[in-house]
Amino acid sequence: ACAATRSDARPTLARSRPTLSSPRPPRRAAARVECSHLEHGNMRQPTSTSRRTALASALCGALLSAPQAAITGPVSAAEQLPAASLAAELLALIPSMEFGAPATNATVPPALARKIEARAAAVERQAARDNAKDPRLSDSWRLIYSNGREITNLATGLPLGFVLGKTYQPVDVQTGRFENQGLVEHRLGLARASTLVIGDVRLAPPGTLNAAGTRNERGNRVDVDFRRLTFGLDAVLGKPLETPLRKVVVTRQNPDAAQPANDVTYLDATCRITRGGDDALFIFVRERGNRPMLSLEEREALFAEGGAAITTGSGDADLQKGAPPELKALLREERRDRVEP
Repeated sequence: ACAATRSDARPTLARSRPTLSSPRPPRRAAARVECSHLEHGNMRQPTSTSRRTALASALCGALLSAPQAAITGPVSAAEQLPAASLAAELLALIPSMEFGAPATNATVPPALARKIEARAAAVERQAARDNAKDPRLSDSWRLIYSNGREITNLATGLPLGFVLGKTYQPVDVQTGRFENQGLVEHRLGLARASTLVIGDVRLAPPGTLNAAGTRNERGNRVDVDFRRLTFGLDAVLGKPLETPLRKVVVTRQNPDAAQPANDVTYLDATCRITRGGDDALFIFVRERGNRPMLSLEEREALFAEGGAAITTGSGDADLQKGAPPELKALLREERRDRVEP
């Protein structure tokens, strides 16, 4: 729940006003000298009370009371809008994708991706503090745009005719739970699959650094721990499986790596912008999916199952040695064959 702004915004006072070094007609220069007597507290009255002196004094007062922004230069039209209006324009820029998949910097034209990411940055510059403590954070969110590697790989490279569909992130900060739910559809409707990340979430301590070196100074950060990653086959030929096929991966964080964290850089009743620990961009709208988040009991039962164990935060080379093929595809390096316009 986030149109380009005209670049030919009305010029500000500073744009049309000559600089102090600009040549002025002699009469205006004299008026500025008379005005300077008033600026510096010289109580000597001008020798003339002519209309010219009165106009000069009025001009001096206008200059001294002019807003600083008008003197230092114009502010972009986009930056003058309220954050909620910028967020609405941001959402309007993001196109709907096939099967409801999130748009990514690899699936939209590069120029549009740059425009979306620039507008997201403008929204973030007006964001509030302490978004991590905002009760509106705890809800179900649908991802509609990202430049994160994992999402980009899912959106561009699934085999055998499978494509990424809608992707949800339910969050419950009070109970410390979050999930990343990715629906995987087949173009011909032959099967339906899913990916699921189960993790813990909590408020991050003030002043901590993430993997990108960004310090938590605004109270917008949550620390996350990834507990399980599952890949499932849920339906074949349109018929749900009585017992879905599922592969479980146990994720363990490398103790020498940075704590995984997300910065909630913008939050309102409709839209959420998040930066991952590597500064990847994720834009969500508030929307409830068809799959409820696992209960605390269901989580514990899944944790008890075990599964193939991998260590995250160790770099792709180490991770892929023992990783299942699904995870290798998820974390492969981004493609370099896209042609910039």
